[in-house]
Amino acid sequence: MTADDTAVPYLPQEPLRYRPGIGLIGCGGISALHLAAYREAGYDVLVLCDLIAERAYERQAEFFPIARVLTDYRELLAMPELEVVDIATHVDVRPPIVEAALRAGKHVLSQKPFVRSLAEGRRLCGIADEVGRTLAVNQNGRWAPHFSYLRHAVAAGQIGTLTSADFAVYWPHDRIVENDPRFSKMEDLILYDFGIHWFDLVATLFGEHGEARSVMANRGTRHGQVIAVPTQAQVLIDFDDAQVSLVFRGSSRWAESGGYRVEGTTGVLTHTGRSLGGPDVVLTDARGIHLVTVAGDWFANGMRGTMGELLRAIEDGRRPSIEGRASLPGLALCYAAIESSRTGLPVDPRDVDALPR
Repeated sequence: MTADDTAVPYLPQEPLRYRPGIGLIGCGGISALHLAAYREAGYDVLVLCDLIAERAYERQAEFFPIARVLTDYRELLAMPELEVVDIATHVDVRPPIVEAALRAGKHVLSQKPFVRSLAEGRRLCGIADEVGRTLAVNQNGRWAPHFSYLRHAVAAGQIGTLTSADFAVYWPHDRIVENDPRFSKMEDLILYDFGIHWFDLVATLFGEHGEARSVMANRGTRHGQVIAVPTQAQVLIDFDDAQVSLVFRGSSRWAESGGYRVEGTTGVLTHTGRSLGGPDVVLTDARGIHLVTVAGDWFANGMRGTMGELLRAIEDGRRPSIEGRASLPGLALCYAAIESSRTGLPVDPRDVDALPR
């Protein structure tokens, strides 16, 4: 096998000429990663907005010194020089801001998880269509190098029709979030806030198989974890002719790792790295074994990839691959897994419309 046989366009794409004014709403912890990627890409961030002005000023000083700082997002939305708004607030308060931004004539990149109900997601997508704006979701995991290569290789038919996929992650998430009550007290931290990346990836990879027919999940705590909510979970997803497993061990103390084995009718793609990935993907098929080295990392590629995809789609006059509706199948799998983890029963994702309460 030659290198050309394994080449796929997995790196983030950029718009060719389109460089609109961008405003950011929500300057919490994750926003630093957004802004670092936008600065590296040369994007024009003009306004930083947060209810706590100090947070916005910190981001201004670090990333975009000439950006304007606001505390009222409605003032931001009234600025005609802004065409694109990155809304990085928590999902509990985000939908009304997304709607307001769309109705103000802005294209929107929404933080993930997109919404707490599929109906709300469909409603926001309908508003975007109504006003002729683009609504995309920051599913940055799709552009993590090892996941992006996997997506593109599968789409290129390198391993044929998918038959199974197994993912496992071991990392100390409890210690990462222990001092942030927004996450350390989130009951569905692992399956919802973190796991949504994997559910979204599964839905993307297995789209040709149609909707999953069953999701079975359980979750739990472990001795020694430093937060009270569950940090471990495992999920089984059944399609008519394929199976998927997900293993999340979010309070592991040593040997942090993550990996996957995705099998098809003509080959298999495997990866082993740290929790959010590493540089090596292995393609094995009838012709032999080929090691592919991918460049970048989860956050740099991910944040640049999502905004780049939105801007390029606007420039090209097409729907982005991360448009709002494209996030709904992954959310359906996620909701079903959470419901199953609470009931102990398998759940048909077509029967679950919202995040269980």
